[in-house]
Amino acid sequence: MEVKQLKNILNNKGNAIPLACAIVVCLLLISSVMMEYFRLNVIAGGVRDSLQAAVLSVATQNYDEVYNGLREGYSGGYSKDTNGAWRAEMDIGDVYTELDKLLGLEEVHSKRVGEIEEFRLSDLDIEMINTPFAPSTSDNKLTVNAKIRLKVPLSFGWEGLPSMIITVRTSAKYISKF
Repeated sequence: MEVKQLKNILNNKGNAIPLACAIVVCLLLISSVMMEYFRLNVIAGGVRDSLQAAVLSVATQNYDEVYNGLREGYSGGYSKDTNGAWRAEMDIGDVYTELDKLLGLEEVHSKRVGEIEEFRLSDLDIEMINTPFAPSTSDNKLTVNAKIRLKVPLSFGWEGLPSMIITVRTSAKYISKF
């Protein structure tokens, strides 16, 4: 009786099927994680590029304030007030509207595909650094730094995993050509 049971145990017929199924499931799981990683990278890269374009638009919209200073020998966006004192004159513009237009976002600055939210933008912070008044070097430029919070719900994990939340930063500098 024991010899018969031993022969049944040593029989290798059909043993590769469960192993093949386990390998296929593991490969599917790994490829799903990789595709989700690439999806998150593509979304973050697109938001970063659009933020860069919007900030660049704001920097170039300030050419008239900066140009007036350049014409008089100064490089900053300054003007005289009624008391004769110099004050910085900068226009931040409307970066959210530019981002909404570039990315096709809704009123709440989110992108939806059908009923599913693909990503959401919030907490935009823009810092404009005016060039010094009467600078001693020519390497000082009007600089616009921006950062925005990007929240992307994960599609992998069946909503059991938390959303990816990152801060996207970008910078643009205005250099006059003439």
